[in-house]
This record gives sequence, C-alpha cells and structure tokens, in this order.
Amino acid sequence: MAEKNVSQSDISNALKNPLQVTEIRYDSQGRPSVRYIGNNATVIVNPETGNIITVYPTSAQRLNNVLNLKR
Repeated sequence: MAEKNVSQSDISNALKNPLQVTEIRYDSQGRPSVRYIGNNATVIVNPETGNIITVYPTSAQRLNNVLNLKR
C-alpha cells in the first residue's frame, strides 16, 4: 500500500463510496475478484473471503472513463 502511494483513507473511501464496482471476474486459476474503483484508489477484493487482494492508485484515464459512464 505505501509502496504504491495509496493511503488507508483512500482504500476505505474506495470500499465505502466506490465510483464503480465491477462484476465478479475469474482469473485463469478460477479465483474470483471484484474491483472497487474510487477517486484515488482501486481495490481488488476476493468476494468469497472479503480479503483485499491488491490496491493501486486509480489512474486519471480510468477515473475519466468511470465518470463518463455515470453521465
């Protein structure tokens, strides 16, 4: 989290007030994930366990795409 310049408050905000939540996706090994896209952070969560898989800053391009979809 610190290595990726994402704060705990950015993570909390993405989970509590997401701009977009994707549908469940499965990787090549059949593991599920859901993406919570926030203003400053994107959080990938395993929907079966509730565990955070990874976090990273939300890119400006992704943020623009999400905001354009909401219009």
